[in-house]
Amino acid sequence: MLNVAVLCSKRAPGLEALRERVHVACVLDRQLPRGHDREAFDAATASLLLPYDVDAVILLGYLYILTDPMLEAFPGHILNVHDSDLALRNDDGSPRYPGLHATCDAINAGEHETRSSVHLVTRHLDAGPVLARSNAFPVAPFVSVAAVRGEQDIVRAYAYAQREWMMRSTWGALASEALGRLIPQKAAA
Repeated sequence: MLNVAVLCSKRAPGLEALRERVHVACVLDRQLPRGHDREAFDAATASLLLPYDVDAVILLGYLYILTDPMLEAFPGHILNVHDSDLALRNDDGSPRYPGLHATCDAINAGEHETRSSVHLVTRHLDAGPVLARSNAFPVAPFVSVAAVRGEQDIVRAYAYAQREWMMRSTWGALASEALGRLIPQKAAA
């Protein structure tokens, strides 16, 4: 069975579903203190995780962009669960909806459905290879109308609910599926 660590910021959506599928060796709720150096913070985080001898690190609701100390400690073995369809790309190959407001951005752009994705973490924000995607979550027509009218209070509230719906219903299973693709031989054991 796979041995994973989970990084989160205040909560880890989908954690219980993930625990049904893999061994979660540790869950670290990491919140960066104001003015703290990112690389030093990531070096400290890596130091906390290394003794657990994990096969992979999963970011569930983790709000920080990882820097070299984490990326080098777990090369090619960090997965991020993200609240947009990262398979949708711009002409230059960059993800269409990266970052913290991805669901809201997708709705404002006129998307009629949203998805969650799990991708391999790289130095570039939400740009690593997509390993798993959720089923489609339709956007209610009244929200599309609100977006066109510029009624951002409605769009933001709906985007929050949409993201919660995706997180609670898919994130644990998606992370498990992505792990199986990343480390197939051990996942099958």
